[in-house]
Amino acid sequence: MSSPGPSSQPPLGSTRRRTKKACETCKLRKRKCDGHEPCAFCLRYEFDCSYGAQLRKKRSSLSTAGPSVRPRERPSSPGLGARANVNQQHMEANSGTAFPHLLGKTLNPQNPPKVYGFSWNLGLRDEPIQNFTSIASLISKEEMDDLVGHYLERIHPMYAVLNPDVLQKKVASRWEDPATLDSYDPVLCGVAALGSLYSGHQGHQNEGSLIQCAKEILETACIMNKPLLHHATAWLLRTIYLRSTNCPHASWMASCSTMHIIEAAGAHQDPGMVSLVYSDTADVGVDEESQRRLFWVATVLNAWISYEYGRSRVILRGVSCKPPLPRAGDFTADLISLFQISDRLDPDQTNRPSDLEDILARVERLVFTHDALILSQSNLGLTIYRRLRVAASSISNDVVGRIIRLGTEGIIAAVRMAEKRCPWWHVANVPFQFLCILLAIDSQESLSHVSHAMRSFKTISMHFSTPTVHTAIDTIESLIKFSQRKKEREIGLLKDSVQDQNAEPVEQGSMSAQAYGTPWLGEVANATVLDSSDWDWDAFLNAEIPLFDDAGSGQRYG
Repeated sequence: MSSPGPSSQPPLGSTRRRTKKACETCKLRKRKCDGHEPCAFCLRYEFDCSYGAQLRKKRSSLSTAGPSVRPRERPSSPGLGARANVNQQHMEANSGTAFPHLLGKTLNPQNPPKVYGFSWNLGLRDEPIQNFTSIASLISKEEMDDLVGHYLERIHPMYAVLNPDVLQKKVASRWEDPATLDSYDPVLCGVAALGSLYSGHQGHQNEGSLIQCAKEILETACIMNKPLLHHATAWLLRTIYLRSTNCPHASWMASCSTMHIIEAAGAHQDPGMVSLVYSDTADVGVDEESQRRLFWVATVLNAWISYEYGRSRVILRGVSCKPPLPRAGDFTADLISLFQISDRLDPDQTNRPSDLEDILARVERLVFTHDALILSQSNLGLTIYRRLRVAASSISNDVVGRIIRLGTEGIIAAVRMAEKRCPWWHVANVPFQFLCILLAIDSQESLSHVSHAMRSFKTISMHFSTPTVHTAIDTIESLIKFSQRKKEREIGLLKDSVQDQNAEPVEQGSMSAQAYGTPWLGEVANATVLDSSDWDWDAFLNAEIPLFDDAGSGQRYG
């Protein structure tokens, strides 16, 4: 068997032959184009097929100019398009509902069957039809305007998924014909309920009815043939409300539903890149930037709620949605930046202690001015500490000090928000988790912060005197008492050991300390030294003592 020589190799260029031109759609999607007009790919998926002008001229000029760096189409998401295309191809190949359309394109290109579940089941029952309560019967136009103001002041700066101008126009037009029902009603109900909750007052008397109205519409929207993108927006608003008022399971379920509606509407893929499998449900008539904000904020909420609750998050395939651009008047881009760092804490990723310390350093470098972001930053620092406890046998004093600093900043931000009567969920969560971690660290430095953190938590309870907050305070107080009893038992053991030594002749004990030239060691016999808070046990236990040397350590807030 002879080895292949140069003569046996195929001629250069015969192994990979490129077409002379590719349409704009194939270039954007990085698909192989046959150069026809329309090309086979655009014909198959019903895309507009067009070719850029002077393609040959540009290519020849590039070849004569020497090697150059091509501009990246999506600099903010390297590799995102390639992964999305691979996933998309496999999903389309798996889909039985899409195959009749693909078959029809070959048999009848002018009029193929649409993507639809023609034989999904036997069709024994019609789709349910429900009558819903009109939002106009629950609140007046003037009340809605007031609640929208509270929403835009408290919620919008962090979760800017709605265009304020569009929202105001929707409100104005909705009350022009109050008797009719509108598909945008669940969004308006969610805005009104959040505005009521975050108003700083008792809240609107129909807040619960607004939430129930939105819930009924959204549960029906889940089984609609074509869910709309603003149904996903309404689910996201419901997630925020439940995260602020209800149990972890409720907010986790709502966040998962939000992600599923987003996928059904094709909002996880940038316009122009929506897969064929979503052609029967995709909502394409939306603003691109609003769609991106909705997808990313929903992803943040679902991931963070899942992490904190210890549940699985919803991970969508074929994601090509770019992160939104920063915009004056809100901090949503900052929130997403913080999330992108936290994404490395996904339970499926194995992080070494050095990796976790690197994540901590990246979190610390972010500087925020909004208290809600400071709380999220602090909570992320506490999460990193919990991961370090599992990954590392020991945690350095430097890292512990940085964790305590982030926790302290979170406590201060929580008190500020409580004084403003802003019931952000981390107002209770961060102080509670920080106190637990201070007790877990169990060092002189950490325990010195317990008193201030506890006073701050009780200050928060004065502004939000709810059973949930009082239960949290009672729980942490019991943990403090358990820690105190543990230390008292340890002190008892030390006292017993001292009493055993005191039973021996005093002269013998005093000589042993002086004999080895370590007079500071003899002070251990002094009880006042043991009680001193300045006693450094780590330095003492790690010191090189020459003993053998001859020479000498939800419920809603009211």
